[in-house]
Amino acid sequence: MPHDVCCNSEKLREMLDNTYDPHRVPPHDDWLDLQTAREQLTEHISRFLTTSARRNAGDAHNAPPVLGLKVSAGLGKTRTALECIAKHGHEFLKRGHILFYVPTLDLAVEAERTFRELNSDLPSFVLRGRSAINPKTNTAMCARSDVAKEIAENVSSVTRALCREESKAGKIVEAACAKGCPYLAQEALTKPHVVFLAHSYLNSKPPLSCPVSLRIIDEKFWKEMIDVETLPHDDWMFIPDHLKDEALKKCYKETQETVSAALREKKPVHRALRDNKITAKSLRELAKAERLAMPVLNLNPGLLENLVRKQIASFDHAAANSIRVRSLIFDLLAKTIGRGGTERVSLAKPTKKSGHRALMKVHQLDELPIDAPILLLDADLDETIVRRFCGNAQFERLLARPKAHVIQVSDKTLAPSTLKDEEHKKQRDDIVRIIKREVKRARKKDVLVVAPKAVLRKLYEDNGEPFNDKSSQPQMLHGATVRWFGPRLLGINTYSDFATIILVGRLQLPVVALEDQLRALFGDSDMPLRFTDGGRLKALKTSLLRADDTRVDVKVQSHPDPRGAALLRQSREAQSEQAIARLRLLGANTPKRVLVLSNVPLPGLPVNEWLKFDAVVQDKSDVQVSKKYQSLERAIDGANGPVLRGIRLSASGLNKDAKDVFPSVGSAKEFRKKLPLKVILEWVESIAADRGLSATSMLLSKSRRGGHETHAVVFTTAKGAQQLSQHLWPEFGKHIVSEELGVLKNEETAVLEPI
Repeated sequence: MPHDVCCNSEKLREMLDNTYDPHRVPPHDDWLDLQTAREQLTEHISRFLTTSARRNAGDAHNAPPVLGLKVSAGLGKTRTALECIAKHGHEFLKRGHILFYVPTLDLAVEAERTFRELNSDLPSFVLRGRSAINPKTNTAMCARSDVAKEIAENVSSVTRALCREESKAGKIVEAACAKGCPYLAQEALTKPHVVFLAHSYLNSKPPLSCPVSLRIIDEKFWKEMIDVETLPHDDWMFIPDHLKDEALKKCYKETQETVSAALREKKPVHRALRDNKITAKSLRELAKAERLAMPVLNLNPGLLENLVRKQIASFDHAAANSIRVRSLIFDLLAKTIGRGGTERVSLAKPTKKSGHRALMKVHQLDELPIDAPILLLDADLDETIVRRFCGNAQFERLLARPKAHVIQVSDKTLAPSTLKDEEHKKQRDDIVRIIKREVKRARKKDVLVVAPKAVLRKLYEDNGEPFNDKSSQPQMLHGATVRWFGPRLLGINTYSDFATIILVGRLQLPVVALEDQLRALFGDSDMPLRFTDGGRLKALKTSLLRADDTRVDVKVQSHPDPRGAALLRQSREAQSEQAIARLRLLGANTPKRVLVLSNVPLPGLPVNEWLKFDAVVQDKSDVQVSKKYQSLERAIDGANGPVLRGIRLSASGLNKDAKDVFPSVGSAKEFRKKLPLKVILEWVESIAADRGLSATSMLLSKSRRGGHETHAVVFTTAKGAQQLSQHLWPEFGKHIVSEELGVLKNEETAVLEPI
């Protein structure tokens, strides 16, 4: 468990209740204005750095401080952090490196370039992995990066196996390529630097010789800390040949049967082990026996290349993996059997992906290094997840309201599975219709389309074009720039000048992958995990925030465990919000246009128009695509005849004036059912306006002296309304231009009188 984390279930439950709400957003009066948010961001980071820099050796017995800042994307968190390092970093560099982690190497290069532009006198560089391209030579940093990747899991140190090691006699043995190697040169730096590196180095030791004095982690990091190791169940069921001791063989058999039965029956493994008198000591002995049986990949820097290749080819990688995973299982069970057990071991049913083999799974989690203060910067920061790594973390939220006109679909998720087959071609055509319209509406300003790769691939295929998801160059579709959800979309400013973004669907992890994350992160807590029934999420109530700060009750598919729901939001809602943030809505001079073609509410995005998919496709309101509205449209358009010059709004009048649409008085009555008169008059006015027609409301009665009145509308100006009305309906003796449309707009309960 992480340092200072809560250990009893009551505290953990309280922590979850207090910190988790997947759709929590501040009340409208808690939004910060942009200037205040930026000032507070600088203040929080500066205070943290100043306080942490004063931390001395006497504080070593306490966990280093951790500050998590949940900051609206586009507020300038990365640049602000760099400015604060330039100002306060000198004290940290007296003790060691400042490590600045970002999601990708490309972002590390960009951040380091920005840091240099600040004219800081602090030394800095970008840490590159073995397979990264050396910008000076345009070749890999390590000349044998492919070999290094192949052996990484089966040697204790790639550097000692391939590059450089000290012999027993104290002599340094180097490979020929080690001299002048740019990768190894990074380790030779003895002077502390501000080092920019990718998140992937969080779970591996970077090649640096100096200690670390400060870590800054930009964007979500925790996915890098998770790994799932698998073992075919066949390799678990049978006693390994290398176990010779009879007592160990018996212990293995009992453990295997006990664990398998408990996992199969979904019962606590640690209780089953205790019930069968299997101890932590015997489990540790099994783990040790496995490690001793591990085949050795004998490599050293002095070996010729052909001998290295021969050794790798003859090495039994499958056997080594089986031994390593069995050892992990025994070690994990031994560590947790006496303190509440673990749910980080599971049994997966056979699937096509697993070659129809059942798999034992070990859900691994690397802990964050705790040797230095940590500053976390993330628009999607989740306190429940961060506390899993840093129990002593403090949190601040700095959220500013985005400047955008947001249109969101209310009735479809548009998941990739609902768009990929031929039967879904019409929906894909509708999406293309939206894209083309928005490109035209943008008037030469750029439009960004973001969707899952599978959806983009089908849209390109429909258009007869290839889709290259490996390209680093912008790709175009129907005049719009396209990108796909994922880490390479994080943190970039390339699209800050774009006017419009269209999100097609959403990214959502398969439930199996989501629950793998849940087991890895929270499988050792005292609060048992809750899993889905049959891998199906449940529809739960939540709310959507409107632009006027009111809320709409909606349902969203969520996970039954609040920690699982938090993880789900990180891969679904957060990905959508991060994509939208590429347009940098906070600093926009005029509101940008955001179309969200998915009904999953986004907590940080107030919605202006919450519409059905068909309404968005047709660029209309929900009312305008309703059956009743469209019936009235067809009636006014003349259905199978000429456009009407006027229409009566009584049941009998609708039947007589638009018989093709209302073939009986009964059908007209059904149309008018529960429709206030003011609504029908507004619909007629809207339909007329769409067709460029004037509309004048009339009151008709049989007698010139009054009597029962019939409401009607003629499609002309008030000046010619009476004459046209008399021409259309001569059986009425009285034709009066009505003011009732204006009067009734404020009368919510007025209804048509039946005739």
